[in-house]
Amino acid sequence: MKSTRTKFALGIALLFLVGSAPAMGQTKFVSHAPMRPLPTAAKRAPEKGPTFFVDAVKGDDKADGSEAKPWKTIQHGVQRLKPGDTLYLRGGAYYEKVHLTRSGTAEAPIVIASYPGELAVIDGGLREFFESPETSWEPFKGGAEGEFVSIKVYANVDERKIPNQFLPAAWEPMWGIEDERPLALGHFGDSMVPLHGYRNVTDLRTANELGLDRKTACTVGVYCGPGLWFNRVTGRIHIRLAHHRLAGLGDRAYRGETDPRKLKLVIAVGFGDAVLRVNGVRHVLIHGIALRGGTGSPMIEVYGSEHIHLDHLTVFGGFPGLLVNASKEFRVPHCAFRGLAAPWSGRAHMKYYGTPSYQLVFQNHQPVNENIVLAFCEFTDDHDFAFLRYIKNLQFHHNFVDNFNDDGMECGPKLRSHSLFIYKNRIGACLGVFQQHELDKDEAPTGHDPKSGVYIFRNVFDQRAGVYYGLPAKPDPTGEFLRSEGHFISDHGSPVYPVMRVYHNTLLRRTPVFRDYFLFGLGAGGLKNTERDVFNNLFVQTERVPGVVILGNEAGHLPEGGNMLWGLKEGPELKGDPFAKFRASALFKESRMFFEPGWTTQDRVANPRFVKLSVDEVSCDLRPQANSPAVNGGLLVPRDWPDPLRDADKGGPDIGVLPHGAEVWGVGVDGRVSLFGGKMTR
Repeated sequence: MKSTRTKFALGIALLFLVGSAPAMGQTKFVSHAPMRPLPTAAKRAPEKGPTFFVDAVKGDDKADGSEAKPWKTIQHGVQRLKPGDTLYLRGGAYYEKVHLTRSGTAEAPIVIASYPGELAVIDGGLREFFESPETSWEPFKGGAEGEFVSIKVYANVDERKIPNQFLPAAWEPMWGIEDERPLALGHFGDSMVPLHGYRNVTDLRTANELGLDRKTACTVGVYCGPGLWFNRVTGRIHIRLAHHRLAGLGDRAYRGETDPRKLKLVIAVGFGDAVLRVNGVRHVLIHGIALRGGTGSPMIEVYGSEHIHLDHLTVFGGFPGLLVNASKEFRVPHCAFRGLAAPWSGRAHMKYYGTPSYQLVFQNHQPVNENIVLAFCEFTDDHDFAFLRYIKNLQFHHNFVDNFNDDGMECGPKLRSHSLFIYKNRIGACLGVFQQHELDKDEAPTGHDPKSGVYIFRNVFDQRAGVYYGLPAKPDPTGEFLRSEGHFISDHGSPVYPVMRVYHNTLLRRTPVFRDYFLFGLGAGGLKNTERDVFNNLFVQTERVPGVVILGNEAGHLPEGGNMLWGLKEGPELKGDPFAKFRASALFKESRMFFEPGWTTQDRVANPRFVKLSVDEVSCDLRPQANSPAVNGGLLVPRDWPDPLRDADKGGPDIGVLPHGAEVWGVGVDGRVSLFGGKMTR
């Protein structure tokens, strides 16, 4: 009989591979099973108006672009488009970088799409490693066992182009270690599982997979899994696909083919060029395309553009996957962004020995990014998730966010007009779900628009799967090092937090948050010179009842109430009032000066009586039963706070993400992932 720990570990693996079965089917992968569903041809009705065609195999750029005589390259085709035109890409791989320079109009947008029923792939990398791997590699004499080197020399790869993104905690620029910037990145071609981009050949060649102190690591090295290293002296790419020996990795360990001559690989070299660049363009729709072959550069870069619509794209890799600057009326529905974290990649691998990538970055050139929609998307498997601070009116909804081994959503410091709306999402494992950075001292104003802020409502936050945070110092067959839960809210540099309205969410953890802070940290730190409202949320832990540790409010403004706390294991055995000690403290009396009737007074510890949530099972159904104390247990929130389920909530406000009787919705591409995890059933 399986232990509780073993059953939970199996459940974690299922969450990690959520939705992958349709892509995997009965296919046997030579490398490693895919982490997520692989892209397929998107369905879309034929476009009206003038239509042109590109075919990477049969095309000719001297042709007329008709269906019978298609062009060969996308770049040639896009430069000839006029408002109302459609450019169809026939299925297959296009090895080129594309720069859009033609605009449509509101009445006659330009459309660039995969041909109906086919999947076009834009690959910014090197075609030989995918098309003819058997003649592209040779064993490397004098290297590690299983090390190969490219037969071809790649000149001018280290051109030292200036990167377009400068981010906190992202090693950019790489002060003093520019010679270590990974210049070769890639994926297994059959599964699109990432290859590690190594900074040093010592790490590529070592057998050590354990965590070491920095001094020892420099000489011994740390193997980070199958990957690539670019030799700046010879101009050749080194590769090693050795199997893992680290106990505890389980099914995440690499056990596939070790000879690169027998594998199709997606490999790109260099730095500084976006695979798809949209600059100064208006009214363009891009649909049903996959993008791959990026380096430490944006996969998609949008600058100074408006009314750009990215629909049903799948984006593999990039740093970041999407970079947006000075753009407005920008919509991204039904897209999948897959990062650089392989199943065996941890935070330390990427931060100290590889590429510490962000997946989404919005920058702050003028005019400000405005009216941005990210909806029904999947953002998965990377180091850091999203740098969102420079957006006015972000609508972020029905998205699936999962497996980020460092920072999650960076909403920025307090701003005078900060309007981010984050709702109806499933947000899974991130080391720090809401992370803040201070870029400049005292960058936040004291005042703000009273209606501005970050509105966070009707989401499920499920941190139970955890992330691969630190390398184990010794073999750990339990695999517990893969499941660090980190923080729900934390910061670097003690910035002034943005105004946050957090209401009607359901939050799940296995273990207590740092120092057992109240409301998973929302009711503790980061309250100075800002406002934070926390109402009608469910906080549920497997271990222990969520704590009531509260810091001094530092003149903070924390209205909170209608929240329910519960511990699956210890809740039924709880005796007495867990809030009693706090309510007898001076801090409780002080809290009443800012918020009457005082913190914790309108909260309760009670079993929410979900349809399904148990200690030893990861799968769950978070709908409240009819006899749940969450039903009609909340408080009224201001009517001007948006809530798509307000009218469906009969009687008094129900606590948590779903009112009793409400339908469960799907998130991700075409709503295929359930709000509660796993495949959506209809």
